[in-house]
Amino acid sequence: MYYITNQNNQIIAIDPSLLALLEVENIDELYREIALGDIKFSSSAEDGKVTITTAQNEETYDVKNNNLSGMLGNITLVQVQTFPEESMLIDDDISTFTLAENDEESSITKDENELVEKILKLDVSTEEEISLLHDDLISIKGTDDLLENDTSILDDSEEEAKEQSGDEQEISLLTDDSMDNEETRESSATEENDDALFDLVLPNAPEETIDKIAITITGKEQVETADDNQAPIVIDVKNISQSIGISTEDYNTFLTEYIDTALSLEKDLQSTQEEKRSHAIGTLSHLSNVLHLPVVSEIVTQMENATADNQNTHIESFYTTLARLTTSQLETAKEETSSILGIDSEIKVEAVDSVVIDSIDLHEEEPLSVPEAESVTTTTESFGTINLNDVQPIHFDFQLEQSAKDLSLPVELIEEFVHDFIGQAHVETEKILEAYEKGDLDTIQKIGHLLKGTSSNLRINPLSDTLYEIQFCEDSSKLEGMIRHYWAHFLSLETQINLISK
Repeated sequence: MYYITNQNNQIIAIDPSLLALLEVENIDELYREIALGDIKFSSSAEDGKVTITTAQNEETYDVKNNNLSGMLGNITLVQVQTFPEESMLIDDDISTFTLAENDEESSITKDENELVEKILKLDVSTEEEISLLHDDLISIKGTDDLLENDTSILDDSEEEAKEQSGDEQEISLLTDDSMDNEETRESSATEENDDALFDLVLPNAPEETIDKIAITITGKEQVETADDNQAPIVIDVKNISQSIGISTEDYNTFLTEYIDTALSLEKDLQSTQEEKRSHAIGTLSHLSNVLHLPVVSEIVTQMENATADNQNTHIESFYTTLARLTTSQLETAKEETSSILGIDSEIKVEAVDSVVIDSIDLHEEEPLSVPEAESVTTTTESFGTINLNDVQPIHFDFQLEQSAKDLSLPVELIEEFVHDFIGQAHVETEKILEAYEKGDLDTIQKIGHLLKGTSSNLRINPLSDTLYEIQFCEDSSKLEGMIRHYWAHFLSLETQINLISK
């Protein structure tokens, strides 16, 4: 049996016989079971073994790994060694006499050649009777040489032949006894074969009731029930970010950017133009694999293969799944799960020293809510107005490739995130100008911190430095110059990215 994994150790193809052993119908169902944790593949390259854990049991098998290079990158062909029960089913005759040999191994005292010599010395009545005995022995030996080491049956018959000195009826009894014993062994081995077959089909332990996931079948499509759609999907940010080679803060930022990208591609997913739809699905699939989101990747695959009739159902399921993604685990019954995809229409901005990227909806377009009790420097006097139309770009060098190298991410992914940041910056800059007219220094500082965090994560350092100045500015008379300085750097970044995209 075989299965194939990609460079991220995710299963991309599997032998039907292994699917049957796991009691799943297809690879889509296997993805679902793996994503939910009901089936786990734990491999050890050093030991050459793989442990497959299901809801019923846990089995460890010897494996042989073969590294291959393909269009999808480096892949690994994993050959699962044959079960002992399967080797017994290869040849019924061999398995029958092998089992008999193991059961009666202790009774072997003489080899076949000695037995033939002793029988030939018997005082039998005619040469024909001896020939008949010899033919029977050769016939038994001819059955795949399986009686080469098992002569206990003939030993018993030999004793009877010695006692009755070669009578024809006694030779006949020898033949009959041999055949009867042989049939008995075949029957016993067949029963053991049947038991082995049942062992392959039936689980070693009784199935337990699974309360986590309830599946209802509508037509030929499997759809999760409403209760499951409400359950949060917790992402292990710490382990995933370590495996990718980035910080948890960077991962949270990229995860938020991925969700924003998915929201912006909703119309393309629903489009009747195959080119737009394929491009959107390809982008979402690639990014979900990079971020190690197997549940999301599975649904994107379902969208790709969906027919026109059930396409909208899979799209709805995709966005429902995004809403369930969370990076925080419930610790007590009173704590609420923090969702990556914001539901509230307002952004609750935390104090500067305690801002966490994954708690902020970077693309929220509603005005910032600034609680009066937390306001540090709030004034009702206007600072004036700022016109950015006459600002000239200040060039600085930004390389997507260097940023991708620092973050250990594909260049295409970084480019996608930068495009999202540019769109975000346009929205937030309008809010800065409005806050400036209202004399709201606190809001300006917090928006500066927000944009500074994202630009810093993307390694856009010159732009991040200008936003750092805005974040900690306490003198409103210097704000206009800082804002114009920031905007000049932003225009340069936008121009560079637009040229790269073209």
